[in-house]
Amino acid sequence: MRTAIVALGLVTLVTSITGTAAAGTEIAAAKDSGTEIAAAKDSKQEAQALATRAVDFLRRGEDAASDDEKRKLYTEGLELAQRAVALDDKNSDAHFAVFGNRGRLLLLGGVGAAIGLLTVNSELERALELNPNHPGALTAKGGLYRQLPRLLGGSLHVAETCLTKAIEIDPDAVTARIELAATYRDMGQPERGVELLRTAETIAEREGKRRQATEARTLMREIQQP
Repeated sequence: MRTAIVALGLVTLVTSITGTAAAGTEIAAAKDSGTEIAAAKDSKQEAQALATRAVDFLRRGEDAASDDEKRKLYTEGLELAQRAVALDDKNSDAHFAVFGNRGRLLLLGGVGAAIGLLTVNSELERALELNPNHPGALTAKGGLYRQLPRLLGGSLHVAETCLTKAIEIDPDAVTARIELAATYRDMGQPERGVELLRTAETIAEREGKRRQATEARTLMREIQQP
């Protein structure tokens, strides 16, 4: 009888130890899972911060006065964007920034505008795949389709669709309005761009975007010439 009681006690002890170990394993697994989730969240936040900076370098490069300064800013922007993509491949801003900065560097290198942007088009399409309502990517796609020859896939109607959508999403969009006005000019309907350019100039002046304001005025003079 005593032997049976001892045996029963050992079984209970072993069961208790095993249960404790299992519980410890579950707790450790939960902690690991929590750590992984926190790390993933941190990576996404860091990627977004890098992507935001990369887009800022793109904007600053577009406004820079010299090619050397543009090249420096685009290069830094591209490096930041690539780091962002490495951290979070599902960040649409990061892919857009890769497209924009790399495309601008290609243009500075002497590659034709439409052809140069076409070589990095996959990044633009990836940005829109992740976020179909990305106003910057829609504007870039509209401009690309406007400039591309028809034989290479260019389409003024696709350009119009993309640019109109970009303006609907971002009512203060300046570049999209200028590109849409240029699209109507290329369609042989320049009068449709007049109000777009007036609004673009007003917004650009209000927001201190001198380059875009100048572009709007220049295109306005062009389409209003007899």
